[in-house]
Amino acid sequence: MIVSWNGGLVEEGEISISAFDPMLLRGQGVFETVRVVDGEPRFWGEHFERLSRSGDSLIPEMPKREVLESQIQEVVEANELKNSRVRVTLGTNLLITAEPLEDDIPIVNVAIADHWPVNERSPLVGIKCTSYAENMRILRQFGTGEVIRSNTRGELCEGCISNVFFVKEGRIYTPSLETGCLPGVMRSQVIRRNRVEEGKWPLEILLEADEIWLSNAIRRLRCVSILDGKEMPPPSDFFWEVRHKIP
Repeated sequence: MIVSWNGGLVEEGEISISAFDPMLLRGQGVFETVRVVDGEPRFWGEHFERLSRSGDSLIPEMPKREVLESQIQEVVEANELKNSRVRVTLGTNLLITAEPLEDDIPIVNVAIADHWPVNERSPLVGIKCTSYAENMRILRQFGTGEVIRSNTRGELCEGCISNVFFVKEGRIYTPSLETGCLPGVMRSQVIRRNRVEEGKWPLEILLEADEIWLSNAIRRLRCVSILDGKEMPPPSDFFWEVRHKIP
């Protein structure tokens, strides 16, 4: 694949990085994963704003929005991937990669991890940091499509790679940012387009939900089909209605 490395297009195997790079050694970097459809980076403005907020305390300098957008377009065109999953990784160096979009599967098998909580008091709350080893270990441990976690107070918080919504009696609910969950770009789109109540609930509230939905920028909105080994009802008309609102 062709990637953008510090502003120049090169083959993926041609990049070089210092053995003392802080992102390599300590995960001191930030990233965004963007869904590109027909050559257009969806919700790029929101992604850039979060990247800027995340980078304020972790990276030496933030490139301009239009510069990054131009480099994204270059990578997409170089790989002939009008529909792609683009990742912008920023630390001491700047790396932009593009891969084909995954198959659009609207259901997902999910586990619950109540013994590995999200630290809502962490200085990294709200930051999409490259230090993702904790999330990846949890996903690998359970072997499911997603794992939903509580915070240290036992409140429903987020998945390892998704924000969480649940539906009860026709109303949509999602954990507030005060629980420590990431301010997801797709989360904000769902909230913007629907009446959603943000709040704090115990993790066990999921067991009472009529439906559970997960959102992220690449997969948009998915409905939980299996929760901790228990089969859930198929996606409702309400789910499809909400999902179709998101471009």
